[in-house]
Amino acid sequence: MTATLSTLSRTFVHQSVNSSAISQLSVISGEQEGTYDLLVIFNSNPDKVYHYAFEDDNAAVRWIDLLEDSEAREATSWGRELHRALKNGDLETLDN
Repeated sequence: MTATLSTLSRTFVHQSVNSSAISQLSVISGEQEGTYDLLVIFNSNPDKVYHYAFEDDNAAVRWIDLLEDSEAREATSWGRELHRALKNGDLETLDN
């Protein structure tokens, strides 16, 4: 993942994940104080970073907890989790 210094200073958690669809996930603080964003790199397009905003702080905290727990991270279907979050309105697509 190519990150700028401003992105690196805002990162809460960054993990490579074992997923057929997703390569890496990062939860960062959003542009506005007290908000969270999700950066995603898909296996199918490893040179592009997809940017999403969490609409719900509880969803962001849940993703952080899953990413920080190695057993939970391995057991999670990240493609399914991302699809569910988009479908349920937990994430909003930003400048992709």
